[in-house]
Amino acid sequence: MRLGDLVGRFVSDERPDTLLLDFGTAMAQAMAAAWLVAGYAHIASLNNGLPVDAATELTASEWALIRPLFLLYVERETALQLEASRTLGVELFGRPSAAVAADIAAAEANLGHQAFANPIINL
Repeated sequence: MRLGDLVGRFVSDERPDTLLLDFGTAMAQAMAAAWLVAGYAHIASLNNGLPVDAATELTASEWALIRPLFLLYVERETALQLEASRTLGVELFGRPSAAVAADIAAAEANLGHQAFANPIINL
């Protein structure tokens, strides 16, 4: 499935009422997460060195690696936007961006272990 389709489903079906980010901002977070995962894991559709964009094809296992990081990036971006709008009287809900940033650092540090795969060789 294409990355843009997965993000579109997330925005419109999974979080239609609670997500404060628009599709473009959520897509940017997905591309950032996918690009980082591509540094550790093989993404089949990027064989030719193509950049990650909305048309990037992902398998279910590739999305399974990208999605947790994408969710954290979306949560951080939402927290940053809410924190920036506090002067307008918007009440912050959810975790602050600093707490999310700590989880992102841990997830990014662990990504190499999660993405590692070694082919089985039978002799």
